[in-house]
Amino acid sequence: MSARGNYLVNSLINITDLTIEVSSKIIAVITLVVMFLSLMAEVIVRYVTNQGMGWPTEIPSLLFPWLMMSGIVLAAQYGKHIAVETIRAFLGKNLNRVLLMSLQVVIICTFFYLAQVGLFVIEITGSEVYPVTKVSAKWAYLSIIVGFVALGLTGITTFFRLLLADDPLSVRAPAPEDSV
Repeated sequence: MSARGNYLVNSLINITDLTIEVSSKIIAVITLVVMFLSLMAEVIVRYVTNQGMGWPTEIPSLLFPWLMMSGIVLAAQYGKHIAVETIRAFLGKNLNRVLLMSLQVVIICTFFYLAQVGLFVIEITGSEVYPVTKVSAKWAYLSIIVGFVALGLTGITTFFRLLLADDPLSVRAPAPEDSV
């Protein structure tokens, strides 16, 4: 591949990863803030009036799956998932590259397949509606599909990072100061 081709691929990889990372962070912050504020409002109203509003108790059910999936995606983006590194220590650079790229193919196929299966789950749960907010349960289940797609895309960008990296073990490796 030419230097210009490498530059374009690297740019596309970086833009995709940055979009996934920023989106996940925004989702995490918004869900935390909204859940906190809604539950705080419920506590205040209960304290003042001895009655609840109702809807704040449904908010965590709707938003917690989004928070959870955004955290999972961020962990994948930062290489913070649990990994078994014993085998990689015995392999050379090229075998590590093949092993890690093969794992990414499995990850890509698995998460895009799970996203497709998630669409069927949404069809099944589409009639479920939260009683107070009248929000469909589809909203909560959609987080899983979005998360699986983001994990599949992270797998694709990781695959290409592995393909282009001088050292495959450096791809998505936690920074040394993050290691324990």
